[in-house]
This record gives sequence, structure tokens and C-alpha cells, in this order.
Amino acid sequence: MLRRCNDGEGADHVILIDDELSESFSNVIFIDVPESTPKKFRCDIIFIDDDDESNNNCITTQRERIKETSEYKKALEEELESRQKALAIQAEEAKKLKLMLRRKKAENIRLLEIEKRQMQRVEEMRETQKKDVENTNLKEQMRFEVRKELSKVEMTCHDMASLLCGLGIIVGDGTSHEVRVAYRKALLKFHPDRSSQSDLRQQVEAEEMFKLISRMKDKYLPTL
Repeated sequence: MLRRCNDGEGADHVILIDDELSESFSNVIFIDVPESTPKKFRCDIIFIDDDDESNNNCITTQRERIKETSEYKKALEEELESRQKALAIQAEEAKKLKLMLRRKKAENIRLLEIEKRQMQRVEEMRETQKKDVENTNLKEQMRFEVRKELSKVEMTCHDMASLLCGLGIIVGDGTSHEVRVAYRKALLKFHPDRSSQSDLRQQVEAEEMFKLISRMKDKYLPTL
């Protein structure tokens, strides 16, 4: 008699058992079932008369007959198709996972770059504010010195011509027309927007001289 059994370790077998010794199972022949055999046919039980001398041939013949049946071939094709589908699904999932990881990595890099740029801007703003404070303090010191010097010039002048000369502006023959021309030149020369933006001393001098000339204009050139 031919029966299907499991050896306890997960392997499928077909065993040949003598009916007379079936209780003791002392006469058992294990015949391995190929792994490629569809599960449907691996579950079949085949009975063969143990007294037949052609048992081995019968077993082989029975296997070959099963393999030739349309059901066996169909089951084999279905199992192969099922495995191919499973592999395709696994490949697609792996592809999606790889794409997701790539996008996640790119997003992390983008966020790190944004954070880095933000930190750089904050640091630049701090440096700019610090420099502005330093420049403001330095300009105030310079402004005090420049005003002190200009106050001496203002005390020695008695008209616009003498004031302009004290500031280094050529007035000409001193006529009213020449004074007005020199005054306009002085305004252009000492205008704060025309001074060097990199030279703090020059900026302060231009601002204070422009203020002084504008203030003295009302005193010495009221009709201009």
C-alpha cells in the first residue's frame, strides 16, 4: 500500500507499506515527492497492492500518468503563474519602497539645506546688527570731534564767503554771485549721499558740514 506522510521535519514523502506489517510499520519504503509537484497532487494518496511484483513500475507509471493529465498541467501552470504574480508584487513593492526612501532622503536633504540657510541668515543678521552698533558708536565719537572743529570755523567766520573758505571752498572774487555759486558747489560737495559709504569719517564730516552750510544760509544768504 502506498501512502503520503510527513517525516516530522516538514518534508513530504510517499511511503510503501506492507499490509501485513502495517501495525508495526517495520517494512516502510520512503519515496520522496518532488518539490516541483503541485500541492494539489502532493496531497493525493495512492493505494497499490503490495503483493504485485511491479510495484516500483506502477509507482513510476502512476507519477508519469499524473504529470500527463490536463489537471496536473493546469495546476502546475496556475502555481507557476501564482508565483510569478507574487514575485511581481514583491518587485513592485520593493520598487515603491526604494522610491519612497529616495524621496525621503531628498526631503531630508532639502530640509537640512533650508535649516542651514536660515541659520546662516540669522548669523549674518547678528553680525550686521553688531557691526551697525559698532559703527554707530564710532560715528558718534567722530561726530563729537567734527562738531568741535566746525564750531571753531563758525566762530571765526563773519559771512558766507569766509565760512565757505574755512571749509575749503573757493569763492572767487567774493561777489554776491560768486558766493552763491560757491554755496551751491559746497552743497553738492558735502551732500551726505555723495560721500563715501565705506569711510565713516568722511560720512560724518559731510553730514555735519552740510548741516552747518544749510544753517548758515538762513543767516548770511536769506534771499538765495
